[in-house]
Amino acid sequence: MIATETFRPLVLAQAKARKIEPKLIIVKHPIGGLNAEELAERIATASNGLIAAIGT
Repeated sequence: MIATETFRPLVLAQAKARKIEPKLIIVKHPIGGLNAEELAERIATASNGLIAAIGT
């Protein structure tokens, strides 16, 4: 799951309530309303997190 740092506590609380361990990729908040450079940074962070998660 990809979430912004602001929503990390909510995601973790919901996961705990459902007795699951989420696999998270955390990016800076916000995602909406960004310029191209800021959005590219969020995409790079998410992409790097995904690559690390799958071990490639």
